[in-house]
Amino acid sequence: MKAQMKFQKWMCLVMIIVGALALLYAFCYMTGSLSELGQSINIKLSGRESKFPADDGLNDALLYDEMQPFNTMMMYFGIAMILLAVLLYITACNKRRNYYVSNYVATGLCAGGNIVMSVVCIIMNIHWRSEFLKVDFAAWKVLLDDPLIEPHYSESTLWFDIGFAVYAIVIVASIILVLNMVWKIMLMKGEKQLLSNGVVAGGETV
Repeated sequence: MKAQMKFQKWMCLVMIIVGALALLYAFCYMTGSLSELGQSINIKLSGRESKFPADDGLNDALLYDEMQPFNTMMMYFGIAMILLAVLLYITACNKRRNYYVSNYVATGLCAGGNIVMSVVCIIMNIHWRSEFLKVDFAAWKVLLDDPLIEPHYSESTLWFDIGFAVYAIVIVASIILVLNMVWKIMLMKGEKQLLSNGVVAGGETV
């Protein structure tokens, strides 16, 4: 039981960390190529317009604006992940020898919520990565010849790819959190069996 209790403390801390990692990623998501793409937008009285055209159905600089709601959603998801991890501490999932209904609920909400949010983010990230690769990169390059504009240029999908790793880590951590709860349940059942048999565990009364 001591090993499991030590492990559950670490797992509660890990859930805080992966939630913070997801939130940090959300803040960094629109950097790199995406922020550079945003530099290719003109702001006029009529609204925001791309500085280069998108032909043949290819995306243009306004893709930067279209992706903002997803970026905002990821930020909210990151905050939710942290709050769900805090719930583990509120219900004392990190230090209780025996779990109660509140602990099962908190663990289920944290693990289940993180997995659902991560899967949603991965699916949408795949979509937006695909849309980014449809950008009219040739038109974007033309801007580099304009002496009045100094946009950086990159076709890198690095930040999209990092997202897959971040949310995979969140999913794995959530699964381990559930396995930890299963481990706890098995140990609790073992202790109850010992008590029912009048057995003393480790020289101490359980």
